[in-house]
Amino acid sequence: MTFSQAGVFSPLIHKILEVNMTLRAASLRATLTSAILAICVVAAPAFAQALTPEQQETLQRANSSLNDMQQVKGNFVQVGPDGSRTEGAFYLERPGKLRFEYDAPSNLQIISDGFWVAIQDRKLKTTEKYPLATTPLKLILAREVDLARDAFVRDIHTQEGFVTVTLQERAGEAEGSLILIFDSETFDLRQWTVTDAQGYDTSIALSDLANAGPFESKTFRINELGTIKVQRGN
Repeated sequence: MTFSQAGVFSPLIHKILEVNMTLRAASLRATLTSAILAICVVAAPAFAQALTPEQQETLQRANSSLNDMQQVKGNFVQVGPDGSRTEGAFYLERPGKLRFEYDAPSNLQIISDGFWVAIQDRKLKTTEKYPLATTPLKLILAREVDLARDAFVRDIHTQEGFVTVTLQERAGEAEGSLILIFDSETFDLRQWTVTDAQGYDTSIALSDLANAGPFESKTFRINELGTIKVQRGN
């Protein structure tokens, strides 16, 4: 399985055409596929890079930025490997909790309750559950984020106002490539991207980030719908 639903920022998003209404059904299927790709990663070779002092400082700023995201909300745009585009709102509460609420016509929602990540289709009444510990989401939802401790850092570079950090999961349960992109001035997280075994990217770009909370407990509660399929690993 693959986790490929994370983030390419504005330059790519501006090139994506709106899906024609006559292709809506196909677009919804593509959205579901991307959602599944968003939490499962295929194996890829891991090569850690020796970081320069400047890169180490940059990584610490990235850690601090993520750790500062204790309770936040905002909006997202998801771009799938096929160019399909969906939007919605997201909510994050550390440790371990996340919710993506997709705008219509999509019926999807993705919820992490701190232990499980569930992909749900409200119309079809289906739930697919994955242990959070086996997904790359654990890298950014940890109680205390330390990317060098929890992942292989494959690359860090700054270009055109953005800092890009390329990671690969260290423990081997959720191996795969995860790219985080930060604003080079504020170090706000702007997007993440995951690439599958075939080299296809799925991305989520974030906007309108704001401190929020406390959230109601139901925000991150997984109310299981109809058919439930549990995935316990790769």
